[in-house]
Order: sequence, then C-alpha cells, then structure tokens
Amino acid sequence: MDSSFLTNYPREFINTFESSSLAHENPIENHCRTSINPLIWDQTLFSETPSLWESSQLHGLNYGWSFSIHDCKGVVSILSMTRRSSPITPQESNDNVAHLLWLCHELHSALHDTAQVYVKASETIGRLSLRESEALKWTAKGKTASDIAMILSLTTRTVNFHISSAIRKMGASNKTSAVVIAAKSGLL
Repeated sequence: MDSSFLTNYPREFINTFESSSLAHENPIENHCRTSINPLIWDQTLFSETPSLWESSQLHGLNYGWSFSIHDCKGVVSILSMTRRSSPITPQESNDNVAHLLWLCHELHSALHDTAQVYVKASETIGRLSLRESEALKWTAKGKTASDIAMILSLTTRTVNFHISSAIRKMGASNKTSAVVIAAKSGLL
C-alpha cells in the first residue's frame, strides 16, 4: 500500500520509527485505517508496543490524539497532534472534537487536491511535445506569441497552435491555467 506523510515530529523519532519494526506495529495507524473514531493516546494504547511508547516519550510525544478521514477512493488521512505534558481529558476532547475533525477533513482535501494536480501534470508531462513545453515556459516568462515565435524561429500561428495544444492536453481552460498547472508540477 502506497503511503506518504507530512510531519513536524522530531527527525530522530522519524528515523528510529522508520528503521525499526515499529512502523508495522503502530497501534495509531492500525486504529485509524479501520475506524473513523477519534483516538486519544495513553499507555494502554501502546500496551503491545512498549518500545514505540518509550520512543515516543523519549522525543516528547507523550500525549496525543489522532483523527482519520476515509474517502470514497479508499484514501485514508490521519491527523495526529501531540504534546509533552498534561493528558487529554474527556472534557477537552468533547470541546474540540468537531473542530479537529473539520481540520482533518480540510487537510485531507487540500493534500488530495495538491496530489491530483501533480498526478495530472506528471501524466501530461510525457504527452507534451518539446515545442508545447517550450511555448509554456516562454509564456510563463511573460512573452507574447510573437515574441516566442521569434525566439523559437516559428510563426506566431504555430506558437499559438502549440499553446492551444498544451492547454487541451493539460485540461486547462486558458494559457494562464496551463502555465499555473505546469509551474505547480515543476515543469517551469
């Protein structure tokens, strides 16, 4: 299963986590992959993985809670927040669960949308001709079709053809949209 994550956890913890068997025994991820119920961390949660609990505490990840979003395509996003001191009380959980579920959903949507732009652009990269790519690059630099025609030794009509073709292939509505998609995907 393909997975990726964004984190601000200490690099040393991530390195330890990834280089050991801890990643395969993660009770947080196991819970969040099968349930949408919020999860409050405590020592009981880690009863079968004491080394993960010890490593978490060593790096200041003492108390936390995790939320998950499962979309219709089977993509799961997990939002975990931790702190060094004071356990999360049932009252704190009740007071904040709606806001945190909303945040988890918003982050999932934003990351999914960003990933879709990269997937769409990477699929398109292989389909853009060299001239289409060059025309978009010069367009991004503010050059007009006639400027690009002179730079590439083409006619203005040919440049407009390549730009139109790139717009169509990228699923953009105009050349500005095509340039934005190309820039977000790292083409420019």
